[in-house]
Amino acid sequence: MNITLGFGDKIKKIKQEGCVHVFSVNVDANALGEASQEALVHLQSVVSLPGFRVGKVPLGMIKDQFPSMVKDEVLDIAAKAALPEILKGAQLNPVVAPLLKDVKYEPAKSLYFEIQFECSPSLEPKGYEKIAATRKAHKVTDAEVEKYINQVREYNAYLKPAAEGEAAGKNHFVIVDYDTFEDGKPVAGGEVKGEIVDLSSPQTIAGLAEAVIGAKKGESREFDAPFGDKKMHFKVTVAEIKQKVVPEIDENFLKEAGVKTAEELKANVRKLLEQGSLEKTEKDLLGQIEDALIKNNPLSLPPTLVREEAQELLELFKKRAPMEQHLPDDSLLERLKPVAERNLSLTYILHHIAKKEKIEATDAELDAELEKVMARLNTEDEKTKGRELFAKRKEYIRASMVENKTMTLVKERATIKEEQN
Repeated sequence: MNITLGFGDKIKKIKQEGCVHVFSVNVDANALGEASQEALVHLQSVVSLPGFRVGKVPLGMIKDQFPSMVKDEVLDIAAKAALPEILKGAQLNPVVAPLLKDVKYEPAKSLYFEIQFECSPSLEPKGYEKIAATRKAHKVTDAEVEKYINQVREYNAYLKPAAEGEAAGKNHFVIVDYDTFEDGKPVAGGEVKGEIVDLSSPQTIAGLAEAVIGAKKGESREFDAPFGDKKMHFKVTVAEIKQKVVPEIDENFLKEAGVKTAEELKANVRKLLEQGSLEKTEKDLLGQIEDALIKNNPLSLPPTLVREEAQELLELFKKRAPMEQHLPDDSLLERLKPVAERNLSLTYILHHIAKKEKIEATDAELDAELEKVMARLNTEDEKTKGRELFAKRKEYIRASMVENKTMTLVKERATIKEEQN
């Protein structure tokens, strides 16, 4: 037994906000009676009561003993009757499961509920031909090459003991022990051993570097300094004096870098910097094109998909970011929402452009992509798992390939101005 609901009579569209469509459904007494009878018959096949086998419980007893189950079953029957009529009549394309809301149920009299749909945005893509953009190329300078090499030298610097009898200077690192006093008495937990201090940099304890400069190994100095809202007295002893050694560009340094001459080192660094500069330039160019696509094709997005995309970005962020940088999830989700909206907007826009331009990813292209993946794997076990994962994500990979091909088309058709800086 199936109930029939007339679209436009008992089913009405009551609201649309962007991609969200809301329909009201009224089930009158006659249709409700049919749905209730069907619900009771279905429940009879699954419920039991003392003295009755499953399938033998009288319908009247089910109605009296299980009112909430009857209500849920009636609502399910009515919703299933309404859904195909709404989807066909309104030509909707839902992207998430419909949501039932605002249910009002009076047994044997009436049933009212609303169904909310979130649908894919409809779009006639425009403004993707001849997008104006600027490729801002950067020429790597000799100074940038030298700076990079010096940064590598600094990274590989090490500390060695200063000359015997040498006093601590601003160019030194010292290892110190110190005690903290307040009103002449030792502060609990204020004893520190083996702290490394860079005398060229500001210190956590104001005046520490100044007090130590000029002292020799084994000598002690005392000074007063504010610590929080208190004034403390410190006694510091120099345990060791170290000198920072930045490696020269000698034979050992060149060998570690995998080159034979300083000129070869500079050439390799220049190539590395040029590659990074090119990637940055192309990323900036792509960003300009994406901005233009979004500006020229404004659209509303399904709220649930935005939340899901933001949640995926959050999980990715939490894996990459140090724990101490984590903000509450709600705050991070709010910050990531614009990024999620941008990602989804571009996906929908590129999808509609691809449809208009008849861009596809063929099975042959998918097979070629799989072969690339297989070539990067070593063992048969890895390759088996790779094929299984590829098969599961095949349509996602196809969609990504279509997006990439579409963006390539848009970029090729863009009007790009070359600019050197």
